[in-house]
Amino acid sequence: MPSLNQQFAVSVDPGELHFNAAHFITFDQTCENLHGHNFHVRITATGGNNRDAFVVDFVLLNRLAAQICAGLTNRILLPGESSEVVLQVNGNQIDVSSYDKRFSLPTENCVVLPLPNTTAEMLAWFIMESLIPLLTEHDCLSQVGQMEVAVEEADRQWGICRRSFHESSVP
Repeated sequence: MPSLNQQFAVSVDPGELHFNAAHFITFDQTCENLHGHNFHVRITATGGNNRDAFVVDFVLLNRLAAQICAGLTNRILLPGESSEVVLQVNGNQIDVSSYDKRFSLPTENCVVLPLPNTTAEMLAWFIMESLIPLLTEHDCLSQVGQMEVAVEEADRQWGICRRSFHESSVP
């Protein structure tokens, strides 16, 4: 039998967890060109096993995360909380300006995210924050001590967000 100080983990990796989207980021007082990626997502939940001997049902975890990814697929991801990007809805267009760049984009093609920048790390945070209430609705977080969401923007380049839930269950 497992001892009390052991931890277990489940991980769901790319497969259904991906989205194709366009974005740009701002850094060093510049704005990148608008460009696209085939993003991949990996999620790991660590903690103690529940009465059914697993941390969280990874089939459910995968299904819920895939729903979040579907909402980002084939969209232009815009940072809604940036101090360096100005978004203005103009009819059915979103006018975007940042430093020397100006875009006018169809609103139906855009998702304005509650992020300061659309980096891989912040996309991982967004997916994490979107996933937590869904897992809570299914009463799936009681054994999870830590969750990690990683977003691969380019081959072997991952942005990662980690969150602890129960300090006593994370060494």
